[in-house]
Amino acid sequence: MNAYSSLEVSQRLAVPVGTELPAAKAGPYFEDVDIGLALELVKPAITRLQIAKFAGASGDFNPSHVDEDIARDIGGMGGVFAHGMIGMGFLGQLLTDFLWDRPLRMFSTRATIIVRPGDSLTCRAKVTRKWVDDEDNLVEFELEAVNQQGEVTHTGKAQAVLPHRPLAIKAELKRPYLVQHRVIG
Repeated sequence: MNAYSSLEVSQRLAVPVGTELPAAKAGPYFEDVDIGLALELVKPAITRLQIAKFAGASGDFNPSHVDEDIARDIGGMGGVFAHGMIGMGFLGQLLTDFLWDRPLRMFSTRATIIVRPGDSLTCRAKVTRKWVDDEDNLVEFELEAVNQQGEVTHTGKAQAVLPHRPLAIKAELKRPYLVQHRVIG
C-alpha cells in the first residue's frame, strides 16, 4: 500500500473538509456499451475568473488569456480567450463522469476555434468502435465540443479499457465423472 492509497477519499479528490461526496461507484462493463452510444455534457458559460484560475493552475500566463488590452491591441486576437485545454478538460470530465473508475488507454483532443468568455460548450462523445485486443476490452469514443452557435471548438478521440461483467454461476455443483484410463503395452 502506498501513501496515496492510504488517504481518505476526500483527500485524494482534494475537496474541502466537510464536503459531501458522491458515493463511489464502478464504471460500465464492456457488455453495457454499444456502438452508437452517445454522451453529452453541457457546461455553463466560461467566465474571465475561470480563465484566470486556469492560467494559475496550468502555469500558462500568456497575457492573451487574461489581459484584454494586450489580447486586443498587441496580440491582435480581438480580446481575451480561453486556453484550449479548458475544452479538453470539459471533454475529460464527460468521459470520467461516464467511465468513473475505468482507465483510459488514450485521450487526445485538438482545439479548432477560439473560445471566448461567455461561450458555453456542449461536450459530446459517441462510441464508434468496440473490440478486444489481447486481454483488453476496448471502447473508442469520438469527441467534440460545440459552442452556443453550434461551431465545433474541439475534436478528439479516446479509448477506454472496460472489464467484462462478472459471471454468476447459479447451477449447483455436481461431482465430476471418474474416468479410468488403462495403459496397454
